[in-house]
Amino acid sequence: MKFSEPWGGQRLSFLLEKAVSRETKMWKVYVPKKPSSQDTDVSPAQRDEAVRWLTEIHSKLQLYPETLVLAVSILDRFLTPIKARPKYLRCIAIACFFLGAKTCEEDECVPSLKELVASSSCGCSPSEILRMERIILDKLNWDLHTATALDFLHIVCRPKIDKKSHRLACRPKCEKKA
Repeated sequence: MKFSEPWGGQRLSFLLEKAVSRETKMWKVYVPKKPSSQDTDVSPAQRDEAVRWLTEIHSKLQLYPETLVLAVSILDRFLTPIKARPKYLRCIAIACFFLGAKTCEEDECVPSLKELVASSSCGCSPSEILRMERIILDKLNWDLHTATALDFLHIVCRPKIDKKSHRLACRPKCEKKA
């Protein structure tokens, strides 16, 4: 989120209402799936492991926090209504991460697919990631933007940052002693 000017109360209220409205529209009840012996669906523990793995990749690549948060949001939104097999989870997760990077990062900072495959050791090819990316986009109706916890933190913390910046800008400059 890039900020250019201080926010007034109305602007803050508008942004919070917009984020809550977006979250309400996109939110679906997450019902953890019970582990089965058939290994036909991703379990909550497997999902958590995939998120830990994405966190490691995110740390290696040193991308914006928004990239990881959006990737996890996309992953959860995709896994909630879909029955995905655990053997595809890494491909799904890395495709979500790639979508998050393309959405949040500057174009020159988005890792190439080859770089992503090499740094993640995901076990899938660039073409498989692109194919999975297309499936995810289709299932989410090409709508990747949702209100995340980080969005709410940015909105709520912004007035405090503005006040602090304003105080720093208004401080008298120290005069040099001769």
